[in-house]
Amino acid sequence: MKKNDLSALIQENCFCFCDEEVSREAQFLVPIEVPEGFVVDPAEAVGAVTWSSDNLSCVSEPCLIWTGPAPEDISVNYAVRLQGSVTLLVSVSPVRNQYGQGDGSISVIHTAYIDQVVYYTNQSDDCPDFSQITVKDILVVPPFYGSPLTVTGTIILAPEPEPRSYVFTANTGDSTVSVIDAALNTVVKTIPFSDVPTNVGVTFDKAYTYVLHGNTNLVSVIDHKTLTVTQTITVGGGPRKIQFDPSAGFAFVMAAGSIYMINMSLQSVVNVIPVPGASDFALDPNGQFVYTANTINWSMDKYDVNTGQLTDSIIDTFEFPSLIETPYDGNFAYVMNGELFPKGVTEISLSPLSKGGDFNRLFEILNAIVFSPDSTRAYLLEPYSDPFLTDNLSLVNTARQRIIANASIPGAIDLTVTPDNQYIYVAQPAANTVTVYRTSDYTAVTVISVGAGPSAISM
Repeated sequence: MKKNDLSALIQENCFCFCDEEVSREAQFLVPIEVPEGFVVDPAEAVGAVTWSSDNLSCVSEPCLIWTGPAPEDISVNYAVRLQGSVTLLVSVSPVRNQYGQGDGSISVIHTAYIDQVVYYTNQSDDCPDFSQITVKDILVVPPFYGSPLTVTGTIILAPEPEPRSYVFTANTGDSTVSVIDAALNTVVKTIPFSDVPTNVGVTFDKAYTYVLHGNTNLVSVIDHKTLTVTQTITVGGGPRKIQFDPSAGFAFVMAAGSIYMINMSLQSVVNVIPVPGASDFALDPNGQFVYTANTINWSMDKYDVNTGQLTDSIIDTFEFPSLIETPYDGNFAYVMNGELFPKGVTEISLSPLSKGGDFNRLFEILNAIVFSPDSTRAYLLEPYSDPFLTDNLSLVNTARQRIIANASIPGAIDLTVTPDNQYIYVAQPAANTVTVYRTSDYTAVTVISVGAGPSAISM
């Protein structure tokens, strides 16, 4: 938003910032008097609650949020506020007479008054579906020092939303990370750094993004719930690549001639595996081994992540292997090799470690090899140097290990694939943009302006 537009907006509407605490729940505590002559055994008592939301309403209140470090990096959001009351019919059973006879119940009507923000949204007409209101954690509390029997519980006013799908770009030109909401295809936040972000990786559970700072020895961790940096981890100098094991327990960072193993629950380095001569690495889908492309020895090397020991190698087979990628599922990897130009791409078997077939074409060089989340497709991305190389994206059918399509993706240096394989997001550093392409025909769907020089992208 432009600064002048923002000033006018604030003056006209008197907007505040979106800083009110959010809660999707409301607690209730209902005292129940047991009629004289009757008893409730707390050991067997059960509470039940029915409710009505007829007197509850939703209000969408505009407010302001910061989207970046500059004063003008502010946009309008909406606080979804619920106001009114929820009527509860609270019952306890069984209720028996003083002789232990009968199997009745007692009920009271309780009104829970609500006035709270349940979430923030960028949609002005967004409100929760009141039919989705539920009650949980119903507990019967026995009388205590003269207090009556009570029933407590929690009203769930709005269920937890499905985790938002974000796309992150490492912008080397202005030392920021742009956060794109994949549902809206708009930048919802720009996160500034004092050190240059050169690569990004998103964990399997989509809870965190790890940012590598290639000009230092640091890795920053972004929490997706708050879109803020919550941790900084020290590794070797010049971290350049990160991968995660399927259990989401460990992250592996290549830096300073070693693989740094990070325990993600502790957010600290727990092991360092020296990988001399390695220019690139990939983790096998089971998270038990790392495979390195060794440009010094012209070999493919296999290391056990638990012991850090070299367990196997392919020697005297590859010429200057320099790039390797493994799929999310499968017993193979793709390796770019070739001392001079053009380069070849070879399939290798991971177990047993052995060389497979070469693709039936050569490449100028590859910026990236990216597998789809279901591992059925691989995208081989070359530089775009029109008019000599326009079809710079090759689509591979991994079951048949053959190229099945080519497309022109101008200015692309990296890409990421949506979980349904329907779209790819492409980072274009010269244009400071991310373009979304439909994979059915590689038509550009939308162009998103991000920070300066997006050099890496992950979803």
